Amino acid sequence: MRSNRHPATLAQKLLTSCALASLLAGCTVVGPNALRSGRLAYNEAISETNNQQLLMAIIHNRYEEQIGLLAVASVTANVSVKTSSALQFGFGGADNYAGNLVPFSAGSVYEENPTISYIPVSGQRYTLQLMSPLPIRILARFAETMTDPAPVFTSLVADINNQHNPDFLISPAEPDPDFSRIVSHLATLTQAQCLHWIEDPHNHSFSIVIDNYAPAHTARVTELLDLLGLPALQHGTERLILPVSLALHGRETGGIGIITRSVFDLMEILSASIEIPEQEKHSGAATMYPPTGIAGKALRIRHATERPEHAYIRVKHRDYWFYIDDTDQPTKRYFRLLSTLWSTTIAESTTKGAAAPVLTVPVSN
Repeated sequence: MRSNRHPATLAQKLLTSCALASLLAGCTVVGPNALRSGRLAYNEAISETNNQQLLMAIIHNRYEEQIGLLAVASVTANVSVKTSSALQFGFGGADNYAGNLVPFSAGSVYEENPTISYIPVSGQRYTLQLMSPLPIRILARFAETMTDPAPVFTSLVADINNQHNPDFLISPAEPDPDFSRIVSHLATLTQAQCLHWIEDPHNHSFSIVIDNYAPAHTARVTELLDLLGLPALQHGTERLILPVSLALHGRETGGIGIITRSVFDLMEILSASIEIPEQEKHSGAATMYPPTGIAGKALRIRHATERPEHAYIRVKHRDYWFYIDDTDQPTKRYFRLLSTLWSTTIAESTTKGAAAPVLTVPVSN
């Protein structure tokens, strides 16, 4: 005799096992896999839009337009997976329900509902951060960590012991070769591990220490001291300690006085490197700059009427695409340095003092 319970028992087991499998599959989405896919995606999106915002700010600066900025304060992403399952089965003889059964069905719905909060960047604190000379600590840390510190000195230093590195060439029309020689010596000694930056933890002052330079770099150290207007290298001297200060004059005290650029100075130099369309030149819409100094000589932001394919970063403004070519290493390096300093300026101006208004935008799929 046929048992009427057998089909139902088998179906229930199938339903239970398949539903469990569906739930386990959902857990793999909202668990480690959600972190692997979501974190990188959000981080890349924030990084890319930060770069686009900076490039747009540089373009607005060239066109004498108001610069508006939004900093990402937080990103909250709620992830959930909803599962469902269904099974129909019949009782009695097979001829009563044959052909009418719906096989087991299961599904899952993946939902991600991010909420993004922005902070408008403005006010006195941001302006002061933007316009103030960079601290010696910033210069020292970049000079120590970059593979080639020469672009760091060229970009961040405006004057060292009265050897000028002007942003723009007005008079004379050529940069001072002595500054380039100083940069060359500092960079070479750093790469040879003969030059180090030392910070006094008590008063947060800095010094440059030059040692282990003989005999390979003795002539280089001798010329460096001469260019800086410092006392000549004495025979037998194994270690030089040169105090470094953020000052116009340093050699009078036997040290090094450095004037650094501000973040806005760096933006101005990059703004001057924009290739302005001929039509915009004739209309007078864009500011015209004098020739740039050493820092901006190799920089170039291009324009195109069609979306450029091989671009490191690109934005569209006034019916043109402005971009940095992906193979343009000097401009990419300068932009990365500026982006790091600009992000620090924004962070310090939005995390201190009175709370800034926050714009929260829920995003639905």
